[in-house]
Order: sequence, then C-alpha cells, then structure tokens
Amino acid sequence: MSETKGSITHIGISVTDLDTSLRWYGEHFGFAETRRFEKPEFEIKGAVISDGKVSIEVLMPSVPWKRKVVPASLAEALRQCGTNHLALEVNDVTVCYERLRSAGAPLITEIIGGRFFFCMDPDGTLLEIKQA
Repeated sequence: MSETKGSITHIGISVTDLDTSLRWYGEHFGFAETRRFEKPEFEIKGAVISDGKVSIEVLMPSVPWKRKVVPASLAEALRQCGTNHLALEVNDVTVCYERLRSAGAPLITEIIGGRFFFCMDPDGTLLEIKQA
C-alpha cells in the first residue's frame, strides 16, 4: 500500500498591482522577491516572495477582481469559505500594529491578548499578525 503525504510548498494570493504588493509585504514583513514570471496562457504575471520560512506566490491577473467589501468585524471576515486568512509571525506585534495603522492598512481588530491582531493587505487578503 502506498502512502501519500502532503505538505504545503507555498501560498498563492492574487493582487491588483504586483509591484505595490511586493513592496508592501517587503516593507511590513521582510519578504524578499525570489523570482518573477509571466504565464500568458493563464493571463497572469507573478512573483515569489519569501521570508526564509514560507513562500508566497503573488499573482497579478490581467483582469483582477478585487474584493468588494471590507468586513465590519473579525466574525464577518471569518465567515468567508475557502482560504480564509494568512498568519504571519512578527517579533513585536505592537510595533507592527502601529506601523500598519500609520500606513493606513485596514485594521480589523485591536491587538488581542497582547499577542495578535487581524488586518488586511492592499487587496483585502485577511492577515493574522502574531507575536513570535
């Protein structure tokens, strides 16, 4: 009997502006671009970014569909079926929260229990930011 063992190799997100998103994830979370690509047959351009532990494939469709609604609460955001959110670990959750607030990022919660908060990236991807 053969076994199939799966593991996650990367996470993919779609964005409306590739360079804006690469800059945003780099400035706020230290992700660095490791490669760029174009797939005309899928009507996308993209890049892979990494923080040394996890890779994110950032895809820019030729005709992106941006999320239409910013959730009114975390409970509303967590009702979305399918991939729901990405969790990113930071060294200082308070410093990160203040930096994102100052940058105008949509903050969905305050810092919860001194350990984590939820916000959205420039295209509405829900992020859980956790203290390392």
